[in-house]
Amino acid sequence: MRIDRVAAAVFLLSVLLAFGCSFDRISPQIPQKTGSGFLKKDFLEFKSVAILPFEGDSKGEVSDTFALCFLEKFPQVAVVERKEVQRAFKEQDFTAGRLEDATRMKIGKAFGVQAVITGSVYYPSILRWLLQVKVIDVETGSWVGHSSVEIDFAGALGLKEGCKLAVESLKVR
Repeated sequence: MRIDRVAAAVFLLSVLLAFGCSFDRISPQIPQKTGSGFLKKDFLEFKSVAILPFEGDSKGEVSDTFALCFLEKFPQVAVVERKEVQRAFKEQDFTAGRLEDATRMKIGKAFGVQAVITGSVYYPSILRWLLQVKVIDVETGSWVGHSSVEIDFAGALGLKEGCKLAVESLKVR
């Protein structure tokens, strides 16, 4: 029986090491996180933004959680949520690199927003994910903000922490 426990422990350790995990990363209490970003002063004049569906976020959990965190930091800015935009623009491609100027301007006109927020979520490993967010002026198409975070943690706590960090990284320069 003791051999079975030792074998199980050795197996678990080898699995963790095979996935590149270290013991400081597998604690469910403390997600490891890093982030950076900026927000241009122009953004302070905006009254409303539209959150577009994030690439790699098929269920919308990351973009919806980001919207909630965004509202906490910027309560003065009205937010049009992902679902509303998707209902109105069903066939459009909202990926940041492929978002057409005409679509961006139509979203601005339809919802009265000054910016759209688009993002990408990547999962390079089981416990690690990356979130990149862009705040784009609907009239000019220029970036008025960008945030990039890396989270070494899975689950709901990691999702909330990652989105919160992405919003916190949007600091006015």
